[in-house]
Amino acid sequence: MAARGEVKSAEALGRMLQQGRLVSGLSQRELAERLDADQKYIWALESGKKQIVLERIFEIMRETGIRMYLEVEEPHAGSAENTGGASNG
Repeated sequence: MAARGEVKSAEALGRMLQQGRLVSGLSQRELAERLDADQKYIWALESGKKQIVLERIFEIMRETGIRMYLEVEEPHAGSAENTGGASNG
């Protein structure tokens, strides 16, 4: 396992997303291409830029006592998903 932590804010979520991307060996641009998104969007998520939806979600979590934990796993050798290979299954 590469990282594990409680996520209490958009900033903490961004750090975990970044860790997952780095462990997967992807640049922001590569991840954006895979997701059909803009690299600036990936950057904004990873840097914890304020977004109304995320802020509201974390407000709801704080008010209701919900805790979120994320775990970033090391990529598995030979996995098409983690090595960029195509899968037809």
